[in-house]
Amino acid sequence: MTKTEKQLHKLLEPLFIDSDEMLIPASEELITVFQKQTLKRNIPDTVIEQLIEFYKVTNGVPCLNSFDFHRCDDEILFEWWESDIVLWLGQRDCDILRWSNGKFCLGDASDVSYSEEYEFSTLIELLEIAFEEWYSDTDD
Repeated sequence: MTKTEKQLHKLLEPLFIDSDEMLIPASEELITVFQKQTLKRNIPDTVIEQLIEFYKVTNGVPCLNSFDFHRCDDEILFEWWESDIVLWLGQRDCDILRWSNGKFCLGDASDVSYSEEYEFSTLIELLEIAFEEWYSDTDD
């Protein structure tokens, strides 16, 4: 397991445990199909590599605590590719996770990112900030 895969596992595991779900990695076959789909669209290698690391930990997040990250075999990932050169990675409520213009972004339906502070070089950075904002609220 790579360092990033370990970070992803540590970040995602509580979400799955709280929902009585299991982290189930994508199969090698699904990852190969995903890789072919991304190469066909000329998605940058660094983006493909980061997404494959994610999918080696879990093949998406099935709407746990309102967070949904699309499976590697879900065509919805590429819904905005032809028109906007954007990968639609997932969402939580009104927040949308995307890859666009060389950055992993957190935005909404009308904004690819809320601001430059919500644009990241890596997927793990995006997820860490998103989880911090989404799940750090406490009921005092």
